[in-house]
Amino acid sequence: MLSVAMVLMILAGIFGLPAAVCSSACAGLGAAAGAHKDPNAAGGQAIMESLMWLAILASIGSIIVGACVRKMGKAPAGVSALLFAGLFLLLLVQLNPFGVPSALMLIVAAVMIFVAPRPDYTGISKVEIVG
Repeated sequence: MLSVAMVLMILAGIFGLPAAVCSSACAGLGAAAGAHKDPNAAGGQAIMESLMWLAILASIGSIIVGACVRKMGKAPAGVSALLFAGLFLLLLVQLNPFGVPSALMLIVAAVMIFVAPRPDYTGISKVEIVG
């Protein structure tokens, strides 16, 4: 079950890359229009740039944590999956729907990580019967 969660987290990070690109384009359009110079629009531009960096962080972080989910404990991997899902859902502030599939995949992966049975015999490679 952890292997499926690992694949889901990696795929969520890959599917989150278009969300990061869309968020970057949204922040770039505001910067190109001169929103950072206008006192009325500077706050909105700062939010757009923050969401851009959060989308990039969530995409890359999801790929990295997904690759290391077997080496991490269940709690850190599950909590980080939920955290990255929340970051992708924050993109709805920009009306960016590309983060929703990644968020749903990460929520499913987090549930799978939390309910997965604990691997008790991971260090055993060969069992011999003596006698």
